[in-house]
Order: sequence, then C-alpha cells, then structure tokens
Amino acid sequence: MQGWFKFFPPTEFWARAPTGLAVGGAAAGVVVLSKQFSSRTVAVSSGIICAILPRATWAGIEARPYAFSMMAAVWLTVLLVHAARRDNAWVWLAYGVVLAASILLDVYLVLLLLAHIAFVLLYWRKRTVLVRFAIASVLACCAVTPFVLKAIGQVHQIIWIAPIGRRTIDDVAIQQYFERSPPFLIVSALVVAAAIVLWLRSSTQLVKADRQLLTLAIAWLVIPTAIILIWSALVHPIYTPRYLCFTAPAMALVLGVCIGALAFAPWVAAVIVSVFAVAAGPNYVLIQRSTYAKYGMDYSEVADLITAKAAPGDCLLVNDTVTFMPAPMRPLLAARPDAYRKLIDLSRWQRATDRKDVFDTNLIPEATAGPLSDCGVVWIITQADASRPAHEQASMLPPGQLFGATPAFSVPNGLGFRLLERWQFNLVQVIKATR
Repeated sequence: MQGWFKFFPPTEFWARAPTGLAVGGAAAGVVVLSKQFSSRTVAVSSGIICAILPRATWAGIEARPYAFSMMAAVWLTVLLVHAARRDNAWVWLAYGVVLAASILLDVYLVLLLLAHIAFVLLYWRKRTVLVRFAIASVLACCAVTPFVLKAIGQVHQIIWIAPIGRRTIDDVAIQQYFERSPPFLIVSALVVAAAIVLWLRSSTQLVKADRQLLTLAIAWLVIPTAIILIWSALVHPIYTPRYLCFTAPAMALVLGVCIGALAFAPWVAAVIVSVFAVAAGPNYVLIQRSTYAKYGMDYSEVADLITAKAAPGDCLLVNDTVTFMPAPMRPLLAARPDAYRKLIDLSRWQRATDRKDVFDTNLIPEATAGPLSDCGVVWIITQADASRPAHEQASMLPPGQLFGATPAFSVPNGLGFRLLERWQFNLVQVIKATR
C-alpha cells in the first residue's frame, strides 16, 4: 500500500480499490477453476457467488490483505490443477514459487497446502506428479520457514482472540462465510440440502469431474478450519473468522456445484443466483456499508471534522486513557494522517518508525503542559460520552462526566482553556478549547 499511495491519493476509495479488485480477481479465478472440472453453468454460478458472498464483499471493502489471500488461494489452486494435468517440471516450479509468495502474503495459506496434498493423493497418484508436487512443496516450505517462525514468534500480538467456546460454533457456521447475514445462510442451506436430496433420491448423480471439484472445495473448507480450531484449543487461540477468508472461494465452489445440480436449464441457475443476491443485499447495504461498520470505529468522521474545522497551527491533545476496545486511541491519527498534519501534535512521544512498531506512542497529558501553554487553540480527542448531546457549543461547556475526571481535562483547564464546542461520535468525542 505504501507503493500504491505513491500513485494514488490516500483516501478511503483508493485505499479500498485494490481489495475490491482482488475480490474480482478471486471470482474470476473461481470461474476458471470450476470450468476445468464442470459446466459453464457451474463455473459462472460459482464465480458470481464468490463475488457476492458476504465474507467476500466484507473483504472487498476492508482495505486489508484478506481479499488478496482469497485471490492467491484461488489462483494457486488453478495452478495446482494445471500442473497436475500437464505434469511439467517448469509448471511445478511455478507452483512452488506462487505457493511461497502466497504464504508470505498470508501465513495461514500454508494450510491450503494440506488441502492440496489431500486432493493430489486422492486423484493424481501418478508417480511423477507425486514426486514433482512433493519437491515443489518442500522447497517452497523451506524457503518461507524463517518467515513462518518469525510470524509464530509474534503470536502475542493476537492475545485478544478469545479461547474456543460456544461462540466458536456461531463463528464457524455463520460468521466465517456469511458475515452476519442469516438470509444468505438460509438460502445456502436450502440449496445444499436440495442438491443432496436430488443426488440421493433421483437418478441424477454427480459426474466424476463435479465430484472432484466438490471434494477439492470441501478439503479446502474443512482442513484449514479444523487445523486452526485444534491449534486454538490445544496450543494458543488463533481462530477468528476473517483469518480464514482464503477458504471463502471454496464455499462458492460448493454452492456453485449445488446450483448446477438443481439447474435443469440455465434460467434456473440465474433465478437461484438472483435469490442469493437479494439475500446478500441487506447485510451489504445496512451493515457492511453503515457508518460505523468497521468495528464501531469513527476514524473517518473525526478526520473529516478536523479537516473542516481545525486551522493550521492549532494544537492537538490525544487522551489515550480510554476504556473501549480496541485501545489505544493513537491509531486514529494513523488512519488518516493527512487530516492532522496541519496541527501541532502535543501528545506524540515516540514515532512508530523509531520503535520499529506499528503505532506511535502517546504522552500522558501532564507531560504536555509546557508546550500546551503556548497554544491558542487546542483540539482534544478523548472517549465519547453518551450522556452528552451529539453537538454542543457555548462560551464555556461543562467537561462531562467521563472527560471531566481525566488529566486531559484538568491540565488544559489549569492553564485557562475553556471548552467551546464538542462533537460526539461512536467511540470518540472531539472538543475545541481556547484560552
């Protein structure tokens, strides 16, 4: 993304454009992969389902690597099938290189290799295929071993992940692929159930190629999920639904094969896919694209306010003593740094680049008293107070229950600052104060 922002502005649209394109790349890969086994109906249906699957649309506007992990998993699997069929040493070399690159993109993609192993052992037992596949896989794994070990050493960064419990059932069954969209889950369950009944109760049978595609998809779904759940239960909690985004295309393949079984004519497939699109709509429009869809964060609203209201040379005081999760508040500035460059940041202590860490560190409010005495206007960012109105303006506002008890209020108050205006957002309130 650093390179991307050399050419495009660091706005929300351009930050999300690569992941939106990556979902399209994953959907295209699903079509290509399906077509190597099944009919055009199954291929196109699978690709469309991949594009509208709630977990995929979530990844597409997340501006994080999850959509790219989906795309990498799909095209790596396309390359596996191509390599196994051609059985050419150079193609297998390409598979090994792409496998290593995929693991560097998302370390969890190493688990996709286990699904590939199962699939090759089931359907390609030719000696040269097994040998070349083994060599390519081993070389790729050896190449990325230092990276994997380094990643394992950073497991303390995800100590916030909850242990395996009752909620895990909901996470696996609903959140992992259907991301708070019960209608999409219900339609999916009905389509799968109807296809199973059709296969069991009628003369319609899965052809060999469709059976292979379904086996590949199920291995892709089950093996990585099972390994992560077992590891989380026995070693250290590392399971969260979004980390398994790379298995979402496999769910699209399963649904595509089932749609193909039910579609005795192309228009039937179109109708079923349309029902899926309608089922996905409420989640996409009302939840994923709502103002505070990203874990309740209000970074954009705060940045927009500072951009519109603050003047160059105004001071900034960030109160990091917050109770909401995820804390601290300093990442708020990192999300839209362009909005805060015109301000004098009194609260920053150590730069992230100097610490070789993710975020800058924050000074306690008492440490800002000296430079704060030279400020005429200070913008204070602190925890939201639900007891106060959304917007207030007066010659001297009361600090409010939450803010009034903090040093971030007592320090400027002791220097003669008055609170003139206040805006409440979801997690954060912004206060303008002058002397």
